[in-house]
Amino acid sequence: MIERKLEKTIIQMLDTFRIVSINGPRQSGKTTLQKKIAKNKNMKYYTFDDIDVFSTANNDPKGFIQYISKDESIALDEVQMIPEIILPIKISVDEQNKKGMFLLTGSSDMFKNSKIKESLAGRMVSFNLYPLSYSEINHRDINIIDKLFSDDFNYFDIDFETISKEEFISAVINGGYPEVYNLPLKTKKAWYDFYIKARITKDIASIENVQIDTLSNLAKLLKILAGQVGSLVNYTNISKSIGIADKTVAKYIKILEALYIVKLVPSYSNNILKQVTKSPKVHFIDSGLASFLLNATIEASMIGKNEHLGNLVETFVYSELIKHQANANEDVEIYHFRDSSQKEVDFVLESNLGDIVAIEVKSGTNIKNENFKGLLTLAKTIKSKNFRGIIFYGGDKVLPYKIEDYQFWLIPLKVLI
Repeated sequence: MIERKLEKTIIQMLDTFRIVSINGPRQSGKTTLQKKIAKNKNMKYYTFDDIDVFSTANNDPKGFIQYISKDESIALDEVQMIPEIILPIKISVDEQNKKGMFLLTGSSDMFKNSKIKESLAGRMVSFNLYPLSYSEINHRDINIIDKLFSDDFNYFDIDFETISKEEFISAVINGGYPEVYNLPLKTKKAWYDFYIKARITKDIASIENVQIDTLSNLAKLLKILAGQVGSLVNYTNISKSIGIADKTVAKYIKILEALYIVKLVPSYSNNILKQVTKSPKVHFIDSGLASFLLNATIEASMIGKNEHLGNLVETFVYSELIKHQANANEDVEIYHFRDSSQKEVDFVLESNLGDIVAIEVKSGTNIKNENFKGLLTLAKTIKSKNFRGIIFYGGDKVLPYKIEDYQFWLIPLKVLI
């Protein structure tokens, strides 16, 4: 079993909060982690995937929670399947007021679930568990977020030349779902195909009242978004492609966000940045799922026959960043930057202290001055001493790169695997 870096944090939080919630996409490893922690903390485990448990709880949510939580701490899996369970949980923790009463998991974001009306503010702390990061898969003790904000951000105890290009591309195409990242191609395609159908038909109904035609439109939308990873979201163009209204497209994308399939990355702006694009960019939570939707393979990518590879590398970088963000000591938000003259930076990481790490992603090895246009524009505009500009690139060496009076750095993409 691969050790999840979030495990120690969740165990610590159970000693502080009455409720701890683990949210994330289906098959990201939530149940496995929850069961392990439940055993460690002597908690009783229930899952709403069990038809008998589901029927009992759905019939009488209040009575079910009162009975199971009377004398024991509870690990409750897939809570989004019965939104009405949240109010009884709230009542139970308010009455008993004990630490570590509930460890919940959910395959949708309860804060974006239109069927959940109750707030657990002050009672609960929530964490996102995404598919495996490659530092977890390869058992590497690194948090890339903390590393990039550290004083030795440009030093890595890694021989990048020993990591082949094929290894990196394999990571991009395979993604990090625990059950699928190392499966053969044919089996992997079958898994993804079923995964998408199951998510669309089973889980959407748990967070939104949808019609049958919505399911087919969402399937089309997924393919369109996969082809636009790393791009600004153009609701009008998407609506024309599918044949539905702009507002409906926006609603569907929010549903896919709530299900942890895609993520909209907001534009970076502040009081100094006046003329910036406000539109978000779209990325997939897992690059393996996006690769499947685009029929991208490792073999085609290795010989230059994957027209989407650059964008898939960018969404892979994003997926690794958010996986490390969930367990970082540094509290950061992730944005993208694009100004009115279309100078852009793929990712802008801003800490709660205002420090900034700006990242441009280039899958090639030949880096030129023009590749720094966005970073240079951002550096000049914000004029902050706490600015660090980096290009993740396809090379094997960490290198300094100075333009005008600004010091930038090249860091191999391989650091992420």
